[in-house]
Amino acid sequence: MKRVLIVCPYPEGKAPSQRFRFEQYLPYLRANGLEVSVASFWTNEQWPAIYGGMSVVYRVLSTVMAFVKRFFLLFSLHKYQTVFIHREAAPLGPPWWEWCAAKIFRKRLIYDFDDAVWLPNSSQANAKLVGNLKNHGKTGKIISWSETVFAGNSFLASYAKQFCDNVKIVPTTIDCNLHDPNLLAKPKPNNKTESNSILNTQDSLPTIGWTGTHSTLKQLTPLFPLLEKVYAQLPFRFLLIADIAPEIMPEFVEFRKWNKQTEITDLLEIDIGIMPLYNTDWERGKCGFKALQYMALEIPAVVSGVGVNSEIVIEMETGLIAEPVTSRGGEDYLIWESSLLELLKNEELRLRLGKKGRKRVKDYYSVEAFKQVYLETLATKS
Repeated sequence: MKRVLIVCPYPEGKAPSQRFRFEQYLPYLRANGLEVSVASFWTNEQWPAIYGGMSVVYRVLSTVMAFVKRFFLLFSLHKYQTVFIHREAAPLGPPWWEWCAAKIFRKRLIYDFDDAVWLPNSSQANAKLVGNLKNHGKTGKIISWSETVFAGNSFLASYAKQFCDNVKIVPTTIDCNLHDPNLLAKPKPNNKTESNSILNTQDSLPTIGWTGTHSTLKQLTPLFPLLEKVYAQLPFRFLLIADIAPEIMPEFVEFRKWNKQTEITDLLEIDIGIMPLYNTDWERGKCGFKALQYMALEIPAVVSGVGVNSEIVIEMETGLIAEPVTSRGGEDYLIWESSLLELLKNEELRLRLGKKGRKRVKDYYSVEAFKQVYLETLATKS
């Protein structure tokens, strides 16, 4: 049996990038003859503390322990034919682990990335702690030592091709069996026996929604003034699903803490999904996952036309495309305004875009469409 080691930053089931880049393929890979082990940098106990405001001393000690664990992992590499690296073996410092795996232990490396990780983008929570230790320049080196690279979109692939000849565009994919729009009738918030939302709004209104994390909230908040303007013309409910709530948000926004167990049913409350983005190289490295989740659930998506979003969403066929957001303030966002108002008024359009959006995801951005690519690449003998 061929053995594969997957090296990644976070414990299984914790990070969206890992869940949708490789974790959802694990049952299929194992059922088809691969023995796959996952080695994360952070443990289940460490990772929430690292990003949850624990003391600097605790973070430093946890980081040292994680590096020690990584060092000893090198001496188990003889058991594996292939090492699949998602993003990086360690979040700080030079790529010493990847160099050892490729050059000393002569392992076949497959590198996978779904963000422009060679660009500085430290989260506010960790910027002071990590500073320049992130070593963003290591990405090109890791790619140069890899036999194969999985790039999440064409922008990332263009970067990777500077260092490796064997680059495959493998989008972040959706399990359409799990993302089933017919999983249940759309629930209303007051039907829940228990709610983790901060406030409740009127149940009869159409729902605009956004899902993300603390690190991507900055893409949503520039739209708050526009959302207030739209709300004044045509009231709606707004559902914001994330790990933390923004410090300031409009009164009509309902925050719900992201929960893996209720992720799909929470999303199914949304009638219109939005994905605003800035127009930067970092955003061009994004893989359009929010849009894909909405579309897989037959939720029409309105997205900023940045990067892969303009490939995923076909205007007036599988969704609507609007302007990028900016941090300047005072923007009119006229296309966002007209798009949201049109969808709020037109349920028939929402249904049509939703149906075609799901079909596009199933055909081009689903686990079913790419599972054989993963299996064949990982099972290939070096």
